[in-house]
Amino acid sequence: MVEPVSASEAGAREGRAGARGLGQYAAVVATLAVITLVELGVARTAAISRAAAVVALVLLAVAKAALIGLFFMHLRLETRILRLTVLVPLLAPAAYGLVLMADAFWRHLR
Repeated sequence: MVEPVSASEAGAREGRAGARGLGQYAAVVATLAVITLVELGVARTAAISRAAAVVALVLLAVAKAALIGLFFMHLRLETRILRLTVLVPLLAPAAYGLVLMADAFWRHLR
């Protein structure tokens, strides 16, 4: 059973995040900027196949979403169950998409 977090404990967690300073957030913003530049490079490079470009862009978008969720939504400071309540709804459409692709592939084989 998950115990609720008191307001003072939540404040202490937030204080620990603030104690790290703006440097950590600046590093995350710089990382997001670099990932965005990589995305632009992948999108504009003609030497990469379309399938490889799509896979690379999706993986880069997932990495950016993870950074934003962990640092700017402060999910890295939360309990495991709260992180899972955010992660599971994000994974459900991906699983559904994979099932649809498998179904389309199976129908194409027949």
